[in-house]
Amino acid sequence: MTTMRRDDAMLSAPTKKHSPSQKGSVLVEFALILPVFLLLLFGMITFSIALYNKTMLTMATREGARAGAKYVANRTNAITKSSATTAVTNACQNNLISFGTSMTPTITFNADPISDNKLTVSASVNYTGLYVFSGLSISAQSTMRLE
Repeated sequence: MTTMRRDDAMLSAPTKKHSPSQKGSVLVEFALILPVFLLLLFGMITFSIALYNKTMLTMATREGARAGAKYVANRTNAITKSSATTAVTNACQNNLISFGTSMTPTITFNADPISDNKLTVSASVNYTGLYVFSGLSISAQSTMRLE
């Protein structure tokens, strides 16, 4: 009669007649996790680009406010607003990222910068992201004293 030691029996592999087949379980788990993973991945990419565009729009309004606030002899409100608009538009065209049509900023100013002795430039743009994450409105504002 052959006897087995107790520790040998615990270390031996299970017999095949009692173990169920697990051939498709990894594929099913992958199919359940993949959509969630892709949603998180594209969400991070879209949010990162939106945050980058917010930073670029802030820098563009700062450049526009600086261009409008520079000293110009015989300054008028039209000259101030024109130079600020040009600076904001140029900065936005070169730096903003979109996933569709080009983003054109909407630029507004305070009513009368010369009498207030400061120029406030506000810009907003509609961000078109990936699929579900689109239609965000991004805005920025900068104020500078006139020289």
